[in-house]
Amino acid sequence: MRNKRKLALLFVLLFVIVYIIFGVWIAQDTKMILKESMKRDPNMKYMSRSAYEHMNPAERGMTADNFEYSVGSHHIGFVFPLHFFLVSKVYVTQEYENNALAFREPVNLTLKLKSGNWYATKVDIKP
Repeated sequence: MRNKRKLALLFVLLFVIVYIIFGVWIAQDTKMILKESMKRDPNMKYMSRSAYEHMNPAERGMTADNFEYSVGSHHIGFVFPLHFFLVSKVYVTQEYENNALAFREPVNLTLKLKSGNWYATKVDIKP
C-alpha cells in the first residue's frame, strides 16, 4: 500500500513539474508573440493574420501607419498560462509608452502548439 502511495505521489509531482516547464515555455513564446505583433512586418509563423490585426497598434487605428516599434518602450507583465499541453489560454498585461503612443492593456491570447512553436490564434484585448 505504501509503495502505491509513493508511486502516485511521484506521478503527481512529475505531472506538476512538466506542467510548470510547459508554462515557462508558453510564457517565453507569448512574450515573443507580443513583441512580433508590434512590428510592421512580423514573423507570421507565430500568429494568425487575425491575431496580428487585433494586436498591432497601427492595424487597430491607435497610431499612424508609419509607427516605429521601440523594444525599450514595450513592457510585458507577468504571463499567466493555463494549458492542456497542446492548447493554452494566456493572460498578460502589456504596456507601451513613448512620445507617439502610450497604452496599458490586458491581453488574453489563445495559443496552440504548431510545428514546435506556440501560435496565437485568437486575441482578446480589453483596454
